[in-house]
Amino acid sequence: MRTGFDFCRPPEQRRRARELSFYRWLACAALLGVMPVLALAWRIDSHTTGIERANRLLASELQALQPQLASTAEARLRIAAAQTRLQALEQLAARRRQAARLLRATARASSPHARLQRIALQTQRAELRGHANLPAEVQAFTEALLHAGLDNVSLQDMRMAGKNAADGRYEFTLSAPLPSPIPSTSTASAPTPVSATAKP
Repeated sequence: MRTGFDFCRPPEQRRRARELSFYRWLACAALLGVMPVLALAWRIDSHTTGIERANRLLASELQALQPQLASTAEARLRIAAAQTRLQALEQLAARRRQAARLLRATARASSPHARLQRIALQTQRAELRGHANLPAEVQAFTEALLHAGLDNVSLQDMRMAGKNAADGRYEFTLSAPLPSPIPSTSTASAPTPVSATAKP
C-alpha cells in the first residue's frame, strides 16, 4: 500500500484506489490463511481415500479367507470331539485296568469259606459283597486281599443272613479305595459304575 498522495487524480479515485489496494492485501492475507487449511484438507482426503482402499482390500481378503476360516472351525470341532472320545477311551481303559487288578487280587485271595457274590467299581472305591459262615472267615478273607495287593481293604458292613446265628451265614461288604482313573490334565466326567457278578 502506498503512503503518498497522487494529486493528479481526484479524491474519489484516490480513495477508490486505496480501497482496492486494501482489498487486494486482504484477499492475499485470506488466501495465505486458507492455503494451510486447504493443504490439510487435501492430505486428510488423500489419507481417507487410502484408508478406504485398504478397507476394500481387507474386506476382499477376508471374503477370500472365509472358506478357510470355516474349514478351520470345522477342524477345531473335529479335534475337540476326538479329544473327548480319547478322554473317554482313556477313562474306560483305566477302569478296565482297575477291574483286572481287582479281579486278580480276589482270585489270589479266593477262599472256599468266603464267597463273593458281587464286585462293583464305584467312583473312588470298589465294593465286594459276599457271604461267609463265620466272622473270622471274613477277617481272613480281608487279610488275604491285603496280601494279594489290594491296599486299604476295610470291612464296611457285616450282618447275619438268617434270623439267628444258627443259620451259619454272614453277609459282608468290603470296601477298597481306588486311585482316580482320570488324568489330572483332563476334564472329569461322571463315571458309570461297573459291576461284575461272581458265582457263589
